[in-house]
Amino acid sequence: MVVWLWLCSLFTSLLADELRLSVLIFRHGDRSAIGVIPTDIYNATSWPQGPGQLSKVGMRQHLANGKFFRERYINETSPFYLGINPDYKRVQVRVQSTERDRTMMSAESMLAGLFPPPDEDEDSPLDVWQPIPVHMVPRIQETMLGGGPSDCDPYDEHRKEVMKADPVFMNYMSNRSEVAKKILKVTGWGEIEDPYDAFYKLASIHDTLFCENATAGMPLKKEFVEQHIFEDVKQFGDLEWLSFNLLTRQLKRMVGGVLMSDLKHRIKDAIEDKNELRLIMYSAHDTTLAGILTCLGVYDGIQPPYATVLMLELWKTTSGTWEVRLNRHHSHEPQVTYKLPGCGDTGCTPEEFYAINTDYDYSSDEFLQYCNGVEILPGVTKSALFIMLVTMVLVFLCTTTILIAYVVSLYKKSSGYAPIETA
Repeated sequence: MVVWLWLCSLFTSLLADELRLSVLIFRHGDRSAIGVIPTDIYNATSWPQGPGQLSKVGMRQHLANGKFFRERYINETSPFYLGINPDYKRVQVRVQSTERDRTMMSAESMLAGLFPPPDEDEDSPLDVWQPIPVHMVPRIQETMLGGGPSDCDPYDEHRKEVMKADPVFMNYMSNRSEVAKKILKVTGWGEIEDPYDAFYKLASIHDTLFCENATAGMPLKKEFVEQHIFEDVKQFGDLEWLSFNLLTRQLKRMVGGVLMSDLKHRIKDAIEDKNELRLIMYSAHDTTLAGILTCLGVYDGIQPPYATVLMLELWKTTSGTWEVRLNRHHSHEPQVTYKLPGCGDTGCTPEEFYAINTDYDYSSDEFLQYCNGVEILPGVTKSALFIMLVTMVLVFLCTTTILIAYVVSLYKKSSGYAPIETA
C-alpha cells in the first residue's frame, strides 16, 4: 500500500509543473505610529516600544505568514512544494531586510513560523525557535528595498515638482483647502501654504490616527472626534498612494527599479542553475510593494496592508518551458494573481518577464549617483566636483603660503636684515 501511494505521488509529480524558485516581498506587520500630532493626547511614550515599532499583532501576523508558507512550500504533498530542507539549509534560503526594527522583526517572526526547530531539538533551550540570519545594508546605502530613498534631495525636489505640475493634484488640494486648513489647525500644525508640503503633512496625520484607532484601538482625542478629523484626513492618506501613478520614469526607477533589476537577475540565475537558492525573502515596506508593482505596471493605487506578501514564482512546466508568475497573499483574503504586461493569463516566459518596462531597470550605483548629484560635467557628479574644488582650494592655499614665505625671505635679504648676536 505504501509503495502504491509512493508510485502515485511520483506519477503525479511527473505530470505537474515544478516550482523552482520563490521570491517573497512583504510589508512589515502592524506597527506603532511613526509621527506624533502636537495637540494629541498621545505622544512617543504612549507606545510600549516607541514610534514605528512592530507590535505584537504584527509579530503574530508574520508568524501566521510563516506557517502559511511552510505549508505551501515545504509540505511535500503541496502542489507548490519548493524542495527545500524543512529544517532550514543556508544555501537554499536568503533573507534580507531594510535597516528598520519593524522589518527585521517581521522577517524573524515569519522565519519562526517557516522553520520551527527540528524535532530532535525538543530538549534544547531553542526548542520553540531557531536563529536564522537576516541580512541588511545600512539605511544610507539602501537602494533596493526602501521603496525610494530616505535622504535624497534630487529625488525629493523632482517629486515635488511633478506633483505641483499636475493639474489634478493641484485642483484636488484647492477644492479641499478649507478642510485641510481645519485639520492642520486642530492638530496643531498651523497653516502650511505650500500644497505639496500640506499634503504630506496631512498624509502623516492620517497614518498616526490610523495606527492609534484602527489598529491599536486607542480612543481618539475628543476634539478630533467632534471635528471628524480622522474621517476628513483619510482622503489625503488615500491620495498619497494614488500619486504613484504620477511618477516619472526617473522617480519610478528610484522607487522600484533596483528591485525590478534584482528580480530579473534572480530568475535568470535560477534558470541557469547558478546557485542552490530556492527561497528569497525581502522584508520591506508598503512603499516597496507599491514601487515594484508600479514598475511592473500592475499597481492599483491602494496602500498595501500590513503583512501583505508578493510571491514571484518561477515554474518549470511539464513541457520543459519556464514560466514566471506573480501573486499576492494577505491573511485570509483570496489570493490575487497579476497579469503582467506583455504576458499570458497564467504568467510570463522568462523573455517576456525580462522585457517588462526595461526603461525602469536601475542599478544601485546609478541610484546612489543620482542622489549624490546629477552630472555637472560628463562623468562628474556634484560630490566628485565638491572634492575636486576642495582639493584645488587646499593646493591654492599651500602654494600661496609657500610663495609668501619665499617673498618675505627675499625681502629680508635685500634689506640687509641680520639677526642680532647675543653674548
